[in-house]
Amino acid sequence: MGGLSLQEFTENDHEVLVKIVKAAQRCDVKGSKGDWKRFLKKSSTSKVSADPAKRPWTTLAEFVRTFTEEADIQMVEKMRASDFRQKSLKDFESGGVWRDSPKQALVRATYMHRRFKEYYMFPSSDEGWVLTDSKKADDGDMNERMISLDCEMVDCDDNTKAIVRVCAVDAEYKVLLDMLVKPNRPVLDYLTSITGICEADLQNTTCSFLDAQAAVLNLLTCNTILVGHSLHNDLKALKIDHARLIDTSFLFQFRNKPESFNAGLNSLCKAVLGYTFRDDTKPHDCILDATIPMKIVHHVLMHGINGPLDIESKMIDEGQLCKLYFHGIPKVVSVNDLQKLIPQNCSCSLNEISWSGGKYGTTYGIFKSIDAANWTFTKFKGVLGEDSYGRPQKTIMVAIKSSRGKAKKVPVRVRKMISDDDAARSKCVLKAENTLTQTFEVNENDDSMCTNIVSTKKRKMTEDDQAAVNDALHSCCGHLQEIESLKEQLQAKNEEVRELQKIILDLTRQRP
Repeated sequence: MGGLSLQEFTENDHEVLVKIVKAAQRCDVKGSKGDWKRFLKKSSTSKVSADPAKRPWTTLAEFVRTFTEEADIQMVEKMRASDFRQKSLKDFESGGVWRDSPKQALVRATYMHRRFKEYYMFPSSDEGWVLTDSKKADDGDMNERMISLDCEMVDCDDNTKAIVRVCAVDAEYKVLLDMLVKPNRPVLDYLTSITGICEADLQNTTCSFLDAQAAVLNLLTCNTILVGHSLHNDLKALKIDHARLIDTSFLFQFRNKPESFNAGLNSLCKAVLGYTFRDDTKPHDCILDATIPMKIVHHVLMHGINGPLDIESKMIDEGQLCKLYFHGIPKVVSVNDLQKLIPQNCSCSLNEISWSGGKYGTTYGIFKSIDAANWTFTKFKGVLGEDSYGRPQKTIMVAIKSSRGKAKKVPVRVRKMISDDDAARSKCVLKAENTLTQTFEVNENDDSMCTNIVSTKKRKMTEDDQAAVNDALHSCCGHLQEIESLKEQLQAKNEEVRELQKIILDLTRQRP
């Protein structure tokens, strides 16, 4: 089997062998002795369960050894490599794989973050994924080259992301890669307000996803340190699992913020480097988004991290919280079709659908209150997920009539305007400010208050002001942590649902 022998498996490989055999069942893999069930019939007379988890590792390994197709052998090798990567996580955390250095300390800090496993345990054994080598460097190879990466992505009609631009810079901020990429799936929303890219920009683009993936892989060795902000989003879109990385969103703690708080790159740049590099009302600059994390890493290497950072709390316009954003709207859907989704006892004004020259449209639903918008969102039927910025999102089905008058349903996406964490923080700050306004309101017609008392009062206001804000934010942290825990539980349930849906789809395809 391509050099892979039974002797290379041991009883310690039972768990990964179970995964390999289950994957072989899903993909209808047949070895020289047939598929899994036929193999069992030929090799055993006992009526033991066909469940791979209930079979000894030797039986599983014997079945895997019968694989002859190159694609099946590659699947086994990728799954073993992925399993090795996950089992080596403790070595990565301790830094035992690479020599100790200031840069490696930041790699280790990334691995030690409580959310690393949640974000960076990629399904790298799945089709299309590439797992870079994570072997220990030779003693003579001390290369610690850093490359910073950023990708711009669009929403596709299969509820996935597709890359439309990828940029990489080196430690001297030299641009190594700047590539426009043609999406390999139908685009639901180009997110032009964020990406700065529309359909017309990609008409003459010939670079495919595989070209972009290969271009990034060409920059990497096992020792390359990949840098980025929330880098897991970029690697997931590229389907690249690279071991040595620094995620700038994992390096810092924040004062008066819940443990789950994740600062945006612009806010982090302001807190660490002292300036903002982006107008939040304008599209992203992919090269800048790759450059700033590298500058932050250089700053930390030079000055270290001196305690928690202060991040300015952004006040969110309450009017924005009263909206829901509908996007990925097919042209066969009208405003009236969307209006039928809104519960009858809830007042909602829907704007006209904006098409922007693309295949899909967008619009806003405006509600009388924040509670009304949130309640309506919960009533929409669809699996709860998040967009790439952590904003709650659902794919819902809209009933329409076809050109032949027959009823059918088409998918539309709807999301909240900001993440639940940001909404909670915004409400906390707003509540604190309202409390201060009530506490320190002075009757302007009261002439009995002398000037020095007013002056003292104002000075005290400044001190109490900060205390009141801190109290409000601290009281909020407990609620945010509870929300975060519930979100993690919900995400796990959604993953289970997706796995079950995948199994059902595989079974459906196998039906004659």
